[in-house]
Amino acid sequence: MKTRQNPLNKVEAFMQRIVEGPFAFFFPTKLQPAQIARRLERAMEDGSLIQGEGWRLAPEIYDIYLSYKDHQQMQLVEATLKQGWEEQLVHFARLHNYTLRVNPVFRLHPSSNLRVGDMHIEATLIDKSANNESGIMHTQSLSKEQLAQLQMQLQAAGQSMPGIPNPPTYGGMANPSGVQPTAAPAVPQAWLTIRLSQSGNQKDYRIEKSVVNIGRQLTNDIIVEDKRVSRYHAQIKYQADGQFTIYDLGSTNGITVNGTPNLRMHVLQNGDRFTIGSYDFYFQRR
Repeated sequence: MKTRQNPLNKVEAFMQRIVEGPFAFFFPTKLQPAQIARRLERAMEDGSLIQGEGWRLAPEIYDIYLSYKDHQQMQLVEATLKQGWEEQLVHFARLHNYTLRVNPVFRLHPSSNLRVGDMHIEATLIDKSANNESGIMHTQSLSKEQLAQLQMQLQAAGQSMPGIPNPPTYGGMANPSGVQPTAAPAVPQAWLTIRLSQSGNQKDYRIEKSVVNIGRQLTNDIIVEDKRVSRYHAQIKYQADGQFTIYDLGSTNGITVNGTPNLRMHVLQNGDRFTIGSYDFYFQRR
């Protein structure tokens, strides 16, 4: 009796063949394509956003920063590597029920700040609110070929840039329910008192919408400038039952709520305190 191989294992085997096969000639350093693939999975997890009940929106753009030597060697087989990474991330998204509006796009960058064998990856969502021509986060421009690829995929799905999926897809599959999301409930009076633990400086933030995103990325509602904080770290959502709930968005260092570390979800009560990085938050509502 034959067992069916996990599709993700097939991709990992493909990446392993790159390392052990003829391509190994190009990779005399410690950094291997399979290592980058695993870091890309972590970047997808870290950068995904909760967009509705039971589904997450995964980043589409992946900027991979390497040392000059590693970058030079990777460029020799860049097309093959990107194909393997794309297949692996698509399978990874399906296995974890992440939504990918388009196939992932990868961009390799040399960096003088990195040593041989080191890497840094930034995962970015297509900007749904940007007014620029491409609708892409403007930190790094896409090539004409990459932009055309994204536009064709979005058009095929009945979408346009900038925009969000309508209807949403689940792990690359169309939403089978066909149920349209209901209008967000009116948000009652609630606010956060935010204090930087080192300096003691604090400010008040009024919660005026049903979803508030917290993280290091500049597109968040509350920007936390701390290297220990993920780009998209947490989300506060006002639920239909009248409760505010805080979610951890797969961050690296988690959320501490009322002294309990690494909570993934917590229904906020008046007077609750939670910590993200070096910032303390005090929740109040009426």
